[in-house]
Amino acid sequence: MRAHFGLTQAELGQYLGVAREQVAFVEAGQRPFSLAAERRLRPLSLLLPGVLLAEVPAPPLAAPDEPAEAPDTAALRKRLRRCRHEAARLRYEQENHATRALAQAQRQRGLAQLRAALLPASAAATAATAETERLRRWLDALPPEVLPVPMSATARALGAARLRGLIAEAEALEQQLAAGEGHS
Repeated sequence: MRAHFGLTQAELGQYLGVAREQVAFVEAGQRPFSLAAERRLRPLSLLLPGVLLAEVPAPPLAAPDEPAEAPDTAALRKRLRRCRHEAARLRYEQENHATRALAQAQRQRGLAQLRAALLPASAAATAATAETERLRRWLDALPPEVLPVPMSATARALGAARLRGLIAEAEALEQQLAAGEGHS
């Protein structure tokens, strides 16, 4: 929508009554807009191509017989930096998830070991003492998971696909920039 209307995140945010950062979070798929912002967005969405049935096609941005101009290397470099940054963030997120998953597995093993070591194997074998009951209550009160809910297999697969796409885009941008520098 922003690209269609040529708006910056700050400009769209001002229209919607939200901060620029909120627009960035929504575009990144990290947060949704508030209901009030969604209501303000609706009239703009009706103006997008393909929304109205009797829509007149938008005029082309450049006449077909005009020569194509060289790409803006500053814009390509900026996008390349953004792709590298996002790829590094996704790699970190995936590594962090693996670390959390190992820690969670360790906690589950540790709790099982504590339960086996601190509680008698059979209640008939030993009389339930106050200490045994205190330990049982303590172990029962320990949450089996202290970490955030692990990333689903679907989320991991989508993250991996996005990472591959960012890496491919960065490589294509590097090639484009190298080709542009070779012609200069």
